[in-house]
Amino acid sequence: MQDRSLAVIASLALAVVVSAAPVAAQQSPEAPEAAPGASSPPRKDPSGRGGVSPYAEQILKGQASFVARDIPGAITGFQEAIKLDPSKMLGFYRLGEAMLESGNAAEAEAAWTTALGKKGPDELQAKVLFCLADLRERQKSWQAAREAWGAYGAFLTSNPKAAGYPATATERQKQIDRRVKDEKDYVAVKERIVQREAERQKEAEENAKKDTRNR
Repeated sequence: MQDRSLAVIASLALAVVVSAAPVAAQQSPEAPEAAPGASSPPRKDPSGRGGVSPYAEQILKGQASFVARDIPGAITGFQEAIKLDPSKMLGFYRLGEAMLESGNAAEAEAAWTTALGKKGPDELQAKVLFCLADLRERQKSWQAAREAWGAYGAFLTSNPKAAGYPATATERQKQIDRRVKDEKDYVAVKERIVQREAERQKEAEENAKKDTRNR
């Protein structure tokens, strides 16, 4: 999970920076000229069109904290981003990753479930569906996990441009089916063992009574 998270962080951070960089590099006519050799700070724009938006800035802050293993700082950064724009999927997705890393699976699930109702590209929605399915499998909620993997696979089928792993959904469902069967078989074996032990105990008690009467 950590390797996958770091890869996602890098790709998302790069996407935000690259999209803002060309505009941020253009200096406003009203802005003073930077001194030779000095680096001018990136321009900021609440809309995100003429520079880095406050929302994107908080996302990048949260991602930087996550990479630095400052999970509380990452959670705060993503929460601040959500306050600035609760309509976007990315903040909830990243908050879910940070919550899971902190050990709070319930909050991670809540963040990802909320993310599905927000605006975001198909690729990001596929990632959210993957995370939910993986989490429910970790929680051993087998039926919910199987349905979640089915939703992930169905989404990829309906949205072929979304980068994902449809074969993973099918394989995980097979693994869950095998796990459920093994658990049922184990329960049946355990019940037989308990029954046999009860029969042996009963037989031993009856033999003890016979020995007592024969004395």
